[in-house]
Amino acid sequence: MVERVRRAYSALFACALPVLLLRLWWLGMVSPGYRQRWRERLGWFSIPRSAQSPIWIHAVSVGEVNAAAPLIKALRERGPGAPILLTTTTPTGYDTVERQFGDGVAHVYFPYDFTPVVVRFLNYFRPRLLLLMETELWPNVIHACAAHQIPVYLINGRLSAKSARHYALFR
Repeated sequence: MVERVRRAYSALFACALPVLLLRLWWLGMVSPGYRQRWRERLGWFSIPRSAQSPIWIHAVSVGEVNAAAPLIKALRERGPGAPILLTTTTPTGYDTVERQFGDGVAHVYFPYDFTPVVVRFLNYFRPRLLLLMETELWPNVIHACAAHQIPVYLINGRLSAKSARHYALFR
């Protein structure tokens, strides 16, 4: 049952992909940052990958990047040289990463939750684990991480009772 639901979700996501790309173009009319580096959302990257497997932290936008800052600082103190890959979904999140960390962490946009894109992302970066700074739970990302034996931790999520009921429908 769960696999059928995930496959249906994936099929719907594949159908929605052209609309998502059109939306990026449209948002880019107002905020050019949405058009820059759009290929990253499809799993094509221009930044070099690290020789070591990075710790992948997903921080959706400004608030989550700010919330992740103490964690990133602690990770860098405890394991200097351990690469950190930070993903965001917005240009303002990207700008915040640049201001706070500069070249101290690698940054790319979070991949669209479409299995071929997610697998391309995982194969390129080979993260050792994923730390989610928000309750954006993307089924294909979580499924692909499980298939690649990459642990996923939700470390900064809040869930209302209503959202908990909805999530409970899809284990």
